[in-house]
Amino acid sequence: MAKKKVLTEHEHWMHLLDCFSEGMYLTSSEGLTISVNKAYEKLTGIAVNQLIGRYMKDIVAEGIVSKTITNEVVRTGVEVTVEQYTREGQRLIINGRPIRDDSGRICYVLTIVRDMTSIDNLQFEVEKLRRIAKEYKEQLDIQKHGIKFVAVSSSFKKAVDLAHKIANIDSTVLILGESGTGKEIIAREIHEFSHRAQNRLIKVNCGAIPESLLESELFGYEKGAFTGASPSGHVGIFEAANKGTVFLDEIGEMPLVLQVKLLRVLQEKVITRVGSNKPISVDTRIIAATNENLEKMVSEKRFRKDLYFRLNVVQINTPPLRQRKEEIPALVDFFVAKINKQYNLSKKLHPDLVKSFMEHEWPGNVRELENVVERLMVTSDKDDIVGTDSGYISNVDDNKSELVITGVMPLQKAYEKVEQYLLEEAAKTCKTTYEIADALEISQPSVSRKMKKHKGVRDEEQG
Repeated sequence: MAKKKVLTEHEHWMHLLDCFSEGMYLTSSEGLTISVNKAYEKLTGIAVNQLIGRYMKDIVAEGIVSKTITNEVVRTGVEVTVEQYTREGQRLIINGRPIRDDSGRICYVLTIVRDMTSIDNLQFEVEKLRRIAKEYKEQLDIQKHGIKFVAVSSSFKKAVDLAHKIANIDSTVLILGESGTGKEIIAREIHEFSHRAQNRLIKVNCGAIPESLLESELFGYEKGAFTGASPSGHVGIFEAANKGTVFLDEIGEMPLVLQVKLLRVLQEKVITRVGSNKPISVDTRIIAATNENLEKMVSEKRFRKDLYFRLNVVQINTPPLRQRKEEIPALVDFFVAKINKQYNLSKKLHPDLVKSFMEHEWPGNVRELENVVERLMVTSDKDDIVGTDSGYISNVDDNKSELVITGVMPLQKAYEKVEQYLLEEAAKTCKTTYEIADALEISQPSVSRKMKKHKGVRDEEQG
């Protein structure tokens, strides 16, 4: 009868640990390596014969592994978890657990190694699919309503032509114009006519996201970066838009501390997640837009000069509707067709009403015109809508005298007077800054900032 083989302690541990898919590393309480499983060898690329029978302090001293948590587990008597990167860039989670004898004394430390890179990649793909699904919905909405925009005036055609001209050149673009003039249309045209069109275009409204969240949205964060953070971390917008385009709307609202990080993205093409010091390379084109006077903000130290120059490589200006009124009839036709299809209507606006639109200054620009057309169509009982059905134009005319511009003045000053007037008018009927933001179609932080700015102006005038 063959004699039964008696397993050594090392062989016993080897058979046991090889049953696990995670990397397993067993040491004595003194740090002597007893056993290492095949999964650990596969994860780290370190041969078992370099480890077995050797003390961890010597293995670390030779640079075979970067750190050990065995001593910390023995010292504290509790589980210890750390993060570690391999030379190939793999992110590993190292968890050390004490193993005690019957008397409660720690006799072994079992270290479990998990490869988080594949989990990170899966999270990235989930985020990618979620964003793509959202973008496809937006594209389907656009296709459902036919043509995407109207460009009749020479001034707006000039802006669109320039967008197409520089689309395939990865220069940073700064789009300037009042709210509602079509800055997002220009950004989308640049992306769709570029070699990045098959990848993502992600819009970020820098004024609509609270400052405390904007950094993690743009740059992402690691697990445990802050209270309430996702257990698996978060992929930032710059990573999600890799090979694509990021459109930073209302760039003037970006906090100064984040302007420094954005400058690094522009200069070095790298980002760093919140809670990490590991740089991540990104290939993302940046398009910025604002209705603010950035040069003035630079002189007032509210916007970084170096960032302004990095953003202002190619400048595209979207003219206000009052300077391209010849587009109003075409825009009205476009919005009427869109709204009829959207709500299954068959309405039209009388030519006299459209003519009266040409006499209005439209401080809210194309967005205001679209809202007015929709309001008339969904509230009127008639299919042929005339000016007397709505009372809109007469109301506008009645209120004109309340806003007074005396003589010639700089356009920026005139714009600020209109802005102040609209804020004050909205405040008469709106109870909160959130309601004002909805009425003016801007973000609540923008309302608060603008009201504070104009309060300072009034105080100076009264003083």
